[in-house]
Amino acid sequence: MNILCFGDSNTFGISPVDGKRLAECERWPGMLAELLGSDQLVIEAGQPNRTLVNDPPFDGDKSGIKYLKPYLEVHTVDVVIIQLGTNDLKARFDLTPEQISQGLTQLLIDIKDFYQSVNPAPKIIILSPARVYEVGNYKNIYSGAAKKLKYLGALFSDVVSKFDCKLVDCYPRISPCVKEGIHFDAIAHKRLTNQIFNIIKQLK
Repeated sequence: MNILCFGDSNTFGISPVDGKRLAECERWPGMLAELLGSDQLVIEAGQPNRTLVNDPPFDGDKSGIKYLKPYLEVHTVDVVIIQLGTNDLKARFDLTPEQISQGLTQLLIDIKDFYQSVNPAPKIIILSPARVYEVGNYKNIYSGAAKKLKYLGALFSDVVSKFDCKLVDCYPRISPCVKEGIHFDAIAHKRLTNQIFNIIKQLK
């Protein structure tokens, strides 16, 4: 089984302590690979600042953010795990929860279109955004995000049900560092890994 982990800085594994990348054994794609064993290939494709709506994955300058489509063209994958939406909550984008969920809808439509002649297409697991704490350096950047997040999980759930995907609703389950506000520590990565692993076991 080949599993593509496509997401933002929490897929990449940015540390809330020093801003560097967590070790492979501390970030969820690496932990997932360890749990699944050497017979499964886990492809890490996390990129800080990646979004759903602005600079959408199937458009824009390909020399900047690495988008999903090139990964799908290069790799044969059985499962795609998508962790996006948090960066869309930034105040400068001024997006509503509905607009962010529409971005997820469009991404899933693009994936479906890409695999329209392939049977079976990969299974898709969506990780909805976790909590955001409007503190420290991120206080102004994510102003208003906490309020939007109260509605975003339900909207993501509605989208996922229409596309026959699996959902990990991270909002009630995963919390970032309370002092830094956005990124997960190794404990949160481990908790997320267990949630994903349980779903993948059901897909086999």
